[in-house]
Amino acid sequence: MKIDNKPWFWIPLLNFASGLPYAVIISVSVIMYKNLGITNEAIGVYTSLLYLPWVIKPLWSPFIELTGTKRKWFLSMQLLISIAFLLVGFTIPLNGFFFMTLAIFWVAAFASASNDIASDGFYLLVLPEDKQSFFIGIRSTFYRLSMLAGNGLIVLFAGYLEQKYSDNTKAWSYTMIFVGLLMTFITVYNFFATPKTEINAGVKSAESNKQNFATVFASFFKKKQIFIVLSFILLFRLGESQLIKMLTPFLIDPVKYELTESATNEDQVKALNIYNSKVKEGEKISDSEIKFLNAKLPILVETFTGKKLLDEVTTKDKKLLTDEKEYENANIARITFVKELIESKGSQKEIEKGGMGLTTEDIGLIYGTFGLIALTLGGILGGIAISKQGLTKWMLPMILIMHLPIIGFVLLAHFHPASIYYIYAVVIVEQFGYGFGFAAFMMYLIYVAEGESKTAHYALATGFMAMGMMLPGMVSGYIQNYLGYGNFFIWVFLATIPGIILSRFLIFPKDFGKKTEEV
Repeated sequence: MKIDNKPWFWIPLLNFASGLPYAVIISVSVIMYKNLGITNEAIGVYTSLLYLPWVIKPLWSPFIELTGTKRKWFLSMQLLISIAFLLVGFTIPLNGFFFMTLAIFWVAAFASASNDIASDGFYLLVLPEDKQSFFIGIRSTFYRLSMLAGNGLIVLFAGYLEQKYSDNTKAWSYTMIFVGLLMTFITVYNFFATPKTEINAGVKSAESNKQNFATVFASFFKKKQIFIVLSFILLFRLGESQLIKMLTPFLIDPVKYELTESATNEDQVKALNIYNSKVKEGEKISDSEIKFLNAKLPILVETFTGKKLLDEVTTKDKKLLTDEKEYENANIARITFVKELIESKGSQKEIEKGGMGLTTEDIGLIYGTFGLIALTLGGILGGIAISKQGLTKWMLPMILIMHLPIIGFVLLAHFHPASIYYIYAVVIVEQFGYGFGFAAFMMYLIYVAEGESKTAHYALATGFMAMGMMLPGMVSGYIQNYLGYGNFFIWVFLATIPGIILSRFLIFPKDFGKKTEEV
C-alpha cells in the first residue's frame, strides 16, 4: 500500500475544507443574523441547534467507516456544502429568510459533519502516529485558519459590501454566494491533491469486515476511564462554547443607546428640551409629550440595525417603512424605546448594552490580520511542542494558555477602553492561546480513538465534543442577557475550571504524540 509522503500538499486544504463550513454555519451566521436584525436570544438558540449534526454524527459514522472510501465521502460532501452556501446566498433577500436559511444551513451542517468524519478517518489511516503528532498542530492551525478566514476575511468582505451598498441584505447575499464559489474551488483542489490510496473498510480483512454498527459503538464505550474521558470531552469547552456565541454580539453592540441626535429644526430642539429637562430628571411626562418625542426625534432602534442610534434613516430602513405593517411595527418600537428611557429616568439601565460598538469591517480586520497571524503561530508551535516532548508534559500548560486569555474579555467588558488597540491586544493573545492550547485537546482525542475503527471512534469523541459546544451555546444568549457582558465573561472564565480539574485525572502514555523519527 502506498502511503503519501507529501502531506503538506493535502493536509492544509483538506482541513481548511472541514473548518470553513463549520465557521460559516456556527460563527459567521451569528454575525450575519445579528446584522440582519435577529435578537441575541434567537441567535443563541437557533445557531446552537446547528451544532446537532456534529453531536449525532456518531450515529452514521460506522456507515462511513464500513462503506466506500473516505476520499469519496469527503469530496461528495464538500460539493454538497458548496451548493448549500450558494442557496443561502440566493435565499437571504426573500421574505422569511431566517428559517429558510436555517434549514439550508441545517443540510450543510449534516454534510459538513459527514465531511469531518471522512476527513478525520482519512488523516488517521494515511499517516503513521509520529507524523500525526507533528501534523496535529498544522492540522488544527489550518482548521482554525479557516475559521478565521470566515470570522476575519469573509466578515471583512461582508462589511465592505455593507458600506458599499448600504444594504445588509444584499451584502450578506453576495457574501454567501462568494463562500459557495470558494468551497467549490477547494473541492476541486482536494480532488486532485489528496492521495488516491488509503486503508479503508473496503480492503480490510474478512474478520474486521464482520463488524457492525453495534460492535463499533460498544467497543468505544469499553475503553479505559470512559466515564472520566467523556466528562472531560463534554466539559473541556464549556466556557469556549458560550464565548464563541456571544463574543461577536459583544463586539458589535454599543456601550449604550443614547439620544445624541443633533437639533436641526425647532421641533427637534423642543423634543430634545423635553428629553433633557423632564425625561432625564425623572419628571412626569404627558402622553402628548411622549407622542411628540416619538414623532420628532429620529430614533433608529435596535430592531433595525442592532448597532446604534443614527441621525437619518438609512436606505434599507426607508424601504422597510414603505410597507404599512412595517411602519406600524417601527412606530411601536420607537414608542417602546422612548418609554424605556422614561422608565429608566435617564439612567439608561434598561437599555444599556455594554458592548464595544465595532463595525462588521472592524471585526473582520481584527480577526483577519493579527488574529490570523497569532493563531497560525500558536497552532504550529503547539504541534511542534507535542511532537518533541509528548502530550503528558504539555497537557496542563496548553489548557491554561488556551483559557487564561478570557480574562482579557472580562477587562474589556468592564472598562470599555476607547482605543481599538486594546481589542487587538486581547484578540492576539486569545488567538495565540487557542491555537497553542487546542492542539493538546485534539491530540488527546486521537489517543481516545486509538485501536480498531479509528474513524468511527474519533467521530464519537468529536460528537461528544460537539454536544459540549451545543448545549451551553443554546442558553448563552439568555445567560448574557441576564448577567450583562461584564459578568457573563467572568462566568465563562469560571466555566473552564471543571475541564482543567478533569484533565489531571486522565491517563495516557507518557510519550504519546512524541515524534520517533524524522518527518
